[in-house]
Amino acid sequence: MIRILIFSFILLSSLFSFGQEIGSVKNGNYSIKLLKSNNQFLVVYSDLNSENFNNRSFHFPNKNTIYNIIVDGFDAINDHQVIVKTNNDTIIKFEFKKIKGKKMLKIKQNNLISKTFSTSAFFTKKEILNIFREKA
Repeated sequence: MIRILIFSFILLSSLFSFGQEIGSVKNGNYSIKLLKSNNQFLVVYSDLNSENFNNRSFHFPNKNTIYNIIVDGFDAINDHQVIVKTNNDTIIKFEFKKIKGKKMLKIKQNNLISKTFSTSAFFTKKEILNIFREKA
């Protein structure tokens, strides 16, 4: 397990050092950001399941596709989930829920190989659109 954590840290560190930050939001102890590295986009968020709010991430090749999934999710009337398989071993669940009159997004990630789960904090539409540098 320690080796996996060390490898993950090294991988994320290299992505951060070579990736261009498009946008980020900090909400108390929790954050979410969008990075671009080569032709890939990387969403990095604080994991609620981690005692130290360790960062978790997932990547995808097309910014517009993920942007449209998120915007459409915010625009839907009912609470719901959108499930996306990003590669052979990672499933991302975008959970949209109305809390105190505001539609919020929580990201849940499931790695099928390592059998790990992570969860982001809830973020508003305005916060999420900020990581894409879009106006709400």
